[in-house]
Amino acid sequence: MKPDGLVLHEGDRVSAWGRLVRNEQGDWFEPPLLVAMVHVGDRGVRPVWSGAVRVANVDFYDLRDRRASNGAVEGWATLTGIWSGSHLLAGRQIPEGPPPVHVPAWTTPPCLPPVGGWPDVIRHGDANLRFDLGDLRDTGAAVSVTLFRPGGNKAVLVVAAADSAAVEAQLRPQLGDCLCVVPSRWTRADLDQVRACLDDHHEQWNVYLCGESSTDDGQACITASLTRVLPEIAAWAESLPGGLLILKPWLAPLRH
Repeated sequence: MKPDGLVLHEGDRVSAWGRLVRNEQGDWFEPPLLVAMVHVGDRGVRPVWSGAVRVANVDFYDLRDRRASNGAVEGWATLTGIWSGSHLLAGRQIPEGPPPVHVPAWTTPPCLPPVGGWPDVIRHGDANLRFDLGDLRDTGAAVSVTLFRPGGNKAVLVVAAADSAAVEAQLRPQLGDCLCVVPSRWTRADLDQVRACLDDHHEQWNVYLCGESSTDDGQACITASLTRVLPEIAAWAESLPGGLLILKPWLAPLRH
């Protein structure tokens, strides 16, 4: 979906799994965040994240892992409702979690297999490859490095390269037919520039998770998880080459 199709407008229907909090400031809904904490005794109710949204019409007794402490309540649920422009009006609430998240399969390398097919690489009971990248990442010659598993005891290293000759010289003697080198659609500078922009706006845009991954065809991409897509975010993302940035809004319109 194009970035502008992810923008959340007033009246849009949404559905999301997250943490609900009721405190003295009101009722809140936030995405599942990565929180590293050491609990000793009663930890109480964790403070609300700055990117949480207001929520209405929620049953704070029908929550998964419900906890109450000092007048505050927290727990988890999937809410489906209408975005008002400033808060979510829940119409349906269930304590069950979200459906499984799609992740790239990394099973079909983007190169044609060698004659006889991809070789078996059983080593010490596993199918991992051993290789030394040298300075390929540091120089930007290798933009993305992804391990594909086309089956059984097979493994293929797929490298999206800005300098294919350098990658071939370093890795082909080590991996032989277990190497697949394809031209990268981007340079390391392209990826770093997108990442820097997200870092600069992470509070303003409520970005809670940002990182680099690779697509089903082994190309590098930047992924950004954020509360919702604002028009300014969509306009910026639209200016980038398609596939360079993948936006993952927690609250996104349910389009029919």
